[in-house]
Amino acid sequence: MLNRLFSLCLLAAALAGCATVPNPLSPQQVETLRLTTVTVEITPATTLWWGDGDRAYARSKGLPEQNSEELSKTPEARAFIAKAASDKISGALEHELRPVLVGQRPVKVVVALRELRLTSIIQRILVGGPHEMTAGVMIIDAKTGVPILSHPGQRSIARAGEGIGGTLVDAAFLAAPIDRLTGNFAEDYRNWLLPQQPP
Repeated sequence: MLNRLFSLCLLAAALAGCATVPNPLSPQQVETLRLTTVTVEITPATTLWWGDGDRAYARSKGLPEQNSEELSKTPEARAFIAKAASDKISGALEHELRPVLVGQRPVKVVVALRELRLTSIIQRILVGGPHEMTAGVMIIDAKTGVPILSHPGQRSIARAGEGIGGTLVDAAFLAAPIDRLTGNFAEDYRNWLLPQQPP
């Protein structure tokens, strides 16, 4: 049921342009919601391009990291990487949403991940490019299962240091790319859900 609803929302986003999707709920309506859980759905069609996840899987098996890209093509590796990515995404959203969704109506947040793409070190050195994540996000009533609000396709990015110098600075001073990307996604969604009022 939820997958069908997400599919319809994604089609609407493709036709209307997801960047301009407004939040139809007022701030007062959002403030009645109380977060219970965040779940992340990853399907076979989801793009998972995360080198650190590949290497973590290789280490978990006691295998050389230089073979991680080939190892990541197995179903077991994909399940491992999907679980690690889901944990990062759900943790970031809980961090951003739990302090603001403290109302009386219990809700669940369901994320349909479409693409998680973290640029490799080699790509950043040679051609550059940001880290990217795209996902649909739905809020549903925790008691009835009725959808309350849907964002059909939010895209967020995290800047990545380019060239040898930028890549070294990233590694030395910034949080891990997956943490910056999922953190940006969660913050972007919180700001869409409940925009900050000007002082």
